[in-house]
Amino acid sequence: MNVENCGQGIQEPTFHHTSNIQAIKEDFYSKGIAFIEGCDERALAALAKGFGSIVKPRNESTSCSGISNIRFAPSLVGKGYSSQELHFHTDRSGWDNPPRVLASLLKSKSTEGGASILADSARILKDIQKEGDDLYKLITNSKHSRFLNEEGVLVPRPIYDETTGLFRFRFDDSIQLSASLVARVRRLFKILYRNAFAVELQQGQGYLLDNHRFLHGRTAFSGSRELLRALVNLPPPQPTLNLLFDIDGTLCRSEELSVDAFYTCLTDIVGRPITHANTSVSLHGRTDLGLLYDILGYHGVQSKTCVAERFLQAHASYMQKSIDKGFFAVTCPGVAETLKWLTQKKEILTTPAIRIGLMTGNSKSNALLKLSSAGINISIFDLAISSFGDAHMDRISLVKDSMAKIRARDGRDLPKSKTIVIGDTPLDVECAKEAGCAVVAVASGNYGLDDLAALEPDTAVSHIGEAKVFLQSHFVPSITVTGP
Repeated sequence: MNVENCGQGIQEPTFHHTSNIQAIKEDFYSKGIAFIEGCDERALAALAKGFGSIVKPRNESTSCSGISNIRFAPSLVGKGYSSQELHFHTDRSGWDNPPRVLASLLKSKSTEGGASILADSARILKDIQKEGDDLYKLITNSKHSRFLNEEGVLVPRPIYDETTGLFRFRFDDSIQLSASLVARVRRLFKILYRNAFAVELQQGQGYLLDNHRFLHGRTAFSGSRELLRALVNLPPPQPTLNLLFDIDGTLCRSEELSVDAFYTCLTDIVGRPITHANTSVSLHGRTDLGLLYDILGYHGVQSKTCVAERFLQAHASYMQKSIDKGFFAVTCPGVAETLKWLTQKKEILTTPAIRIGLMTGNSKSNALLKLSSAGINISIFDLAISSFGDAHMDRISLVKDSMAKIRARDGRDLPKSKTIVIGDTPLDVECAKEAGCAVVAVASGNYGLDDLAALEPDTAVSHIGEAKVFLQSHFVPSITVTGP
């Protein structure tokens, strides 16, 4: 393993303190990996247990802790206990169902080397498919790869299982490849490296990665490097009811606040007046990113990507300035009562488990600022299933993003689960239906009840408070499967 060969270079990711469970889970389920800091063995064990049940390790650091001590120890078997490089692999790759979470913490740093090498199989698979030959067919066919299972028997298993989305790989005596795949190993490794990045962890830093998705390895090192690790099985998927709320016109109204912050920020960045009055671009149902590009195009602004990057970095501070100037958001009718009711149901019901998320065209930071300005408690929202408009050009991408996060969390088939989108625009209705979700259309925004009802949502109401009966009907275990 060589840092210089990593196509994505050496990265400095965003690290979260182990107390910030929300951010860690959000990154884990959306990106496949979450980086942590300020961690010790006790915090790592607590964090691992917060995800599921810890798999009994071969070599515990502390008795009954579930934490392995990965260090240079010639008396122990395996490259992990040497100072040699560790090739790309997933842990327990021969098991029927490998542990989903791998939690690692650097307890002591080596004198030299020992960088973590990581690669996302989502990128790898796209790269393989783009090349267009039969490599993808080989890695998805169990005839071409065998993995050593718990009993020490080589069992046919595909490297990538298209049905479950599980990616398993290693390059040692625990895998056996067909002649056809062996002939393409060099190209496979070239693709792995092209999509790999390196992270040089410091003491107290680590990561939680999706062991069904991410490959990891390590460069050779000298000195005393010690890593603590836990493998975790997630609890079995349970029926869930995922509620994805739009913000503007659904949870709150903030037209003057939004317009002031958006156009003031854009004017300052572009260096000439760009206002709501001199811009004929519809704002309703759009994402911040898509809207921004359309407005820049309307005004003939060059270097859109550069301007957009600066805008998204500065927009939240302008939103706060607009709030400080006296602009504000107000809750839509029925919102306070409905969110309180849903929060109570969430605490009481176990089947289905209720998750309350956001699906909004606002950037994440602005979304939370608006909700707080309206007096809405943002802690009730599960940001790990939420989607925001600073990462997506259009509305359908928002829905698909949230659905992908839900699938990553609950499994691909979403057994006995349902996702309901609650929004106030025709785009909300159309995109929810396209994604296979149920949809509640609320006429508390800029569209009338009759106009929304004509689009045939599952239900159309004047405001969210009138949707309680519809939502209540889904608080039962026997939920029809919807969603892709």
